[in-house]
Amino acid sequence: MRNLEVEANEVFSVYRDQYYEGGISSVYIWEDEDESFIACFLIKKGLFEYGQGKRSYMQIGSWDAIHVIQVGPEEEGAAHYCLNSTVMLSLTTDNKQSGTFNLSGSIRRQMSMTLAVADGHLVNMGKMIEEMEGKLRNSLDQVYFGKTREMVCTLRPPPEVLNMRLPDS
Repeated sequence: MRNLEVEANEVFSVYRDQYYEGGISSVYIWEDEDESFIACFLIKKGLFEYGQGKRSYMQIGSWDAIHVIQVGPEEEGAAHYCLNSTVMLSLTTDNKQSGTFNLSGSIRRQMSMTLAVADGHLVNMGKMIEEMEGKLRNSLDQVYFGKTREMVCTLRPPPEVLNMRLPDS
């Protein structure tokens, strides 16, 4: 178990650097009952200084991802994997035109798969985490941020929208 944990930390550190461009990550693996085990993959990415983001001026923010995978015992060259993932997001933007805006929340999803162990548990867990993070990012971007953007623009229209209002007749 310990060798798998060390290898997982090395591989996940590369994953974190590629997908998160920094941050902190840790992987913990422990034995469960019936020849199964549990793996916990943790990532923390924070921005604690003023910085120019892709879409807005972010003052402070953090992204915390927690992935817990229960791996069942091997049967006929396959194992059952059950992944529970949670992403917690917090950000504050500061803009002279729109003011300060704080947003935080979390999203949780679960997936189960039975996969061949020929490639190894680490490869299987990595594929599941990568797929799950894609789904979580999509949900956050399209559903949560989309709806939040819609509500904020309704409550606090941008100045260019206010200037476009039709004159009184």
